[in-house]
Amino acid sequence: MTDQDYLKLAIEESKKAEPPHRYGAVVVVDDEVIAADHNHVRERKDPSAHAEVSAIVGACQKIGNHNLKNATLYASHEPCVMCFSCAAWADIERIVYAIKASESVGVDDSYEFKGVSLQDLAAKLVRPMSVEYLPISAEPRATA
Repeated sequence: MTDQDYLKLAIEESKKAEPPHRYGAVVVVDDEVIAADHNHVRERKDPSAHAEVSAIVGACQKIGNHNLKNATLYASHEPCVMCFSCAAWADIERIVYAIKASESVGVDDSYEFKGVSLQDLAAKLVRPMSVEYLPISAEPRATA
C-alpha cells in the first residue's frame, strides 16, 4: 500500500467520530496496520483521547511495548502538539497527514505555537522524526 492508501484509511476511520471533530489515525509498521482509531474526546470526556494518541496506545498494547520504532503514524488531519509529542515519546519515525489544521473549518488552533510548525519541532528532536503533509485530493476540508 502507498502513503495515500494509509491516509485514506485514516480518513475512513475519522468518519466513525462524531461531528464536528472527525479525526482518524492509523499506525503502520512494516506495511502492516497495527492500530487504527478515531477521536474519542467528547464521548470519553478525556482531552487526551485524540485519534493519534488513541491509535498509538492501541499499537503499543498490541505489540506489548511502548516503543514504536520503524512505525509511521498516518493522520487524517495535522496532529496537535500533544499528539506530536506522544509520537515522539513512542519513537515513531514518521508522521504523514492529509489536511492542514489551517484548512479545517471549526478547528481551534489556539493550542498551537505561533510560527512554529511540526516540522520545526521534529528538527529539534534528538531522535529523528519526519513530518510530512500529503494532501489527498477530493477530500472534504471541513470537519463539520
